[in-house]
Amino acid sequence: MSLLLIVFISISSILIGKILFKKWFNHLALYSLIMGGLIFFYELKLLPYPQLKPLVWFLVISAFLAYLLGIITIFSAKNLSNNKLVNKKIDLSNSNLFNNNGRLLKYSVLFFCLIGLFVALHRWYILIGYFGSIQNVILNAAVVYRLNAKGEIKEFIPFLPSFIYVGVFLSGIYTAYRGKFSFLSFFPIITIILKELTYFGRGEMLFSSMEFIITFFLFRHFLSNDPDKKFKFSRNNAFVAIIILLGILITASSFIRVSRGIKENFVGTSRQLNQFKDNFLFTPSVYLYLSSDIGVFNKYMVLEDEETGFGENTFHFFYELLSRFDIVKKPNPFQKGYFIPMWVNTGTYLREIHADFGIAGIFLIPYLLGLTITFLWFKFYKSPNLIILMFLVYLFIIIGFSFLVMVTRLNQWYFAQLFTIIYLFLFEKISGKKNIVLLENET
Repeated sequence: MSLLLIVFISISSILIGKILFKKWFNHLALYSLIMGGLIFFYELKLLPYPQLKPLVWFLVISAFLAYLLGIITIFSAKNLSNNKLVNKKIDLSNSNLFNNNGRLLKYSVLFFCLIGLFVALHRWYILIGYFGSIQNVILNAAVVYRLNAKGEIKEFIPFLPSFIYVGVFLSGIYTAYRGKFSFLSFFPIITIILKELTYFGRGEMLFSSMEFIITFFLFRHFLSNDPDKKFKFSRNNAFVAIIILLGILITASSFIRVSRGIKENFVGTSRQLNQFKDNFLFTPSVYLYLSSDIGVFNKYMVLEDEETGFGENTFHFFYELLSRFDIVKKPNPFQKGYFIPMWVNTGTYLREIHADFGIAGIFLIPYLLGLTITFLWFKFYKSPNLIILMFLVYLFIIIGFSFLVMVTRLNQWYFAQLFTIIYLFLFEKISGKKNIVLLENET
């Protein structure tokens, strides 16, 4: 498919999202940017990727149209019921979380950050015990990565690392509410980076960054709906903060890549890409990560030699849980890799839902995603509720990870939501005020 056509469809979809949702940041725009960008980079062919088969193009387009149809279904239902979204006067005084300029919200973020910091430092303590020093840990990065992948390095307290994602969620809300970025905005992500350096992995850095950004924008949308009060945000502060965050993430990711000794010499690399092989930030492997997954989906569809249980990828967490009671066979923690002509084992969320549910899944799952996210979008902005916001954020994360995997296979996707719900309900019980429901009556 022509690169210009890919760009045209992606930009058109982003503009349609803006028209439908009145905001640039919305789930149609995010899907178009993520999947459109993936296909665009793949079609640049800076690595010797094979041509995508017509069936793959059909499935990719069908999934997008199904997702769009899910969105349109909610808009049609709203029009039939004349259920219009109205602006509200924002009054957060009924929630203890936002009293005294969000003082308790701030302390809650700090509390979960300290938990995350404890987890990170304890992980480093364990690794230093294994290898003798920080320097030896870094020199053996590839070994550490394999040990973690096999689950041979145990956590101090199971599930404790997932508590930090409650802090990420709350920090997104707190930053949007205060109208400026601060150290507390990034403290949760920094603790996750420190922990990820003990895994020499990057998945949780991407997960936490997405969670923060999505929460921040969705809550800013809520605050900006107030017709009587403008919740101002410093653009200069935001610009500097984003540069700092990107710098931290890129530096940490590059350090992990260099420590693990990932090779940058791929056979058939284009001359344009090969000139970046000694670059610290953008290298052939970075391009590989940004472009290869659709090629894996293509190779998977050509071979069709995988056998998985019903929903085994999408609901990997539950299969793993049931396997501990010998109810089902323990699922493989990693997807099968394909040579395209580099070994890659992630093939977009389409590969996994096709393996789980067949062709029907390619149509049904994106449709349900579009339908559910759009329903929760209007539900939250009509009757704001932090539990609804949380579900909305985590569905957005599925879209954010769609170029890579079906993120529901990750344990933290479930535990983070569970702990967030527990925190919000416990805080409400202790404080004696409604901290979950933000607005009860329309004005």
